[in-house]
Amino acid sequence: MSNPLLQFIIGVSLLLTGRKLFWLFVGVLGFLSGILFAAQFFSAESHLVILAIGVLAGLVGAVLAIFLQQLIVLFVGLLAGGHLTIRLLSLFDWHSDHYLWVLFLLGGVLGAVLALMLLDWALIILSSSIGAILVSQALFPDRSVAVLSFVILAIAGILIQSRLSLRPLART
Repeated sequence: MSNPLLQFIIGVSLLLTGRKLFWLFVGVLGFLSGILFAAQFFSAESHLVILAIGVLAGLVGAVLAIFLQQLIVLFVGLLAGGHLTIRLLSLFDWHSDHYLWVLFLLGGVLGAVLALMLLDWALIILSSSIGAILVSQALFPDRSVAVLSFVILAIAGILIQSRLSLRPLART
């Protein structure tokens, strides 16, 4: 995503409300994953084609999340784990076009297992982590500062979302 302001806004939204707005989380993951893979397979195409593929993937993900929430959780874990793996590797300046899909798949399997085992916590942790890395990369071009801010923001997002999502209902 080349627009830092948009990346920042999306990152903050996920950081604070990723569990509550599950459809937004799924839509963002679809968009980011669509752009990532479209850029890999359609690199000769225009940026508009790649953006259109990302938007379409995001819309499909958001609609599916609304109607097929239980089934989509597994898929979200896969996408979030894979996308987080690729973004974290980029923070450490590790690039390998040949093994990108393998690393995405490995991270995705871990994310899917986490989503199945601990649904609410998985959504909180994954959405906070994706939001934190988007914000960190949008604000800090220096890798060491980005890594530190990622850790701090991810922890803050997890704490905020867990307080908002998992607190008991008020008695009336």
